[in-house]
Amino acid sequence: MKRRSFIGAALALPFAARAESYPSKPVRVILPGPVGGLIDIAGRAVGDAMQQELGQPWLIDPHPGANGIMAAQMFLGAPADGYTLYLTVSGHVALPFLMKAPFDVMADFQPIAMIGISTALLCVPPDSPAHSIAEFAAYAKANPGKLNYLNSGNGTGAHLVPELLKIKFGIDVTSIYYKGLPPGVQDLLAGRLDLGMVSTSLVMQHVKAGRLRAIALVGPKRLPELPDVATMAEQGVGDAEIRSSLPLFGQKGMPRPIVDRLNAAMAAALADPDTARRLAAAYIQPLPMTPEQLGQAMQREHERLGALIQQLGIKADGGS
Repeated sequence: MKRRSFIGAALALPFAARAESYPSKPVRVILPGPVGGLIDIAGRAVGDAMQQELGQPWLIDPHPGANGIMAAQMFLGAPADGYTLYLTVSGHVALPFLMKAPFDVMADFQPIAMIGISTALLCVPPDSPAHSIAEFAAYAKANPGKLNYLNSGNGTGAHLVPELLKIKFGIDVTSIYYKGLPPGVQDLLAGRLDLGMVSTSLVMQHVKAGRLRAIALVGPKRLPELPDVATMAEQGVGDAEIRSSLPLFGQKGMPRPIVDRLNAAMAAALADPDTARRLAAAYIQPLPMTPEQLGQAMQREHERLGALIQQLGIKADGGS
């Protein structure tokens, strides 16, 4: 037993030493979303504080498209040494219900930390007759098959919420697929789309300027900037609400001391007043979690989104 304990302690020494000196070079954070998207905004919002906490640059590296598979494979191909991380949205855990993925979204991704939960707005063009979800449903019923909505990725909230509303109200609205929210927002602004669930940070300026109209908030309570925009729950459709959270992952097998180092750095970053200001400006509510709490939250999301996707018969991006 003594010899086994000695061997175990000896093997642990390199990991302890590695964590002690971690990080000794820049940390690359791969994203499956585009520049200017929610994940990019969140990653940059915590960036300065993370650099200060870690003592090394925090490099954001966006790789949108391909259902996140390209970005995830790039991430998983890197060593599990804490120098290549993966920042995504909670919808990541729904991927296997949409298509056959070359990795296990639960087993291959080590939960590290949570940045927070974002709010979103259900928006219509300013010339739409709808000022609420009920009014949009009535408009869609009067124009069956003629209206459409912004789908920024099958299995995401931007896709699932309109699909759930279609079932709830018995309406026929067409999904129009885009690679990420920013390009879809341009068509929503141009009036080529009739509805879009978009991150608040991406459309608030357009709503305030009257270029878009918000008919509902996806979030727990009304925003001070938009006191007249009711939440989905207030409009009686809270069961169709899906919010996006922002988890940070490492590869499986990452040494626990490095996981803990990163988790502590994120907790400190989220407590930083400047980071809090930047996240608030992006309408992201900080939500620090331990790695275990994040793992449990992702398991619950995996089960809920999986059940919804199977119920709705949703396929991979490009189909509905």
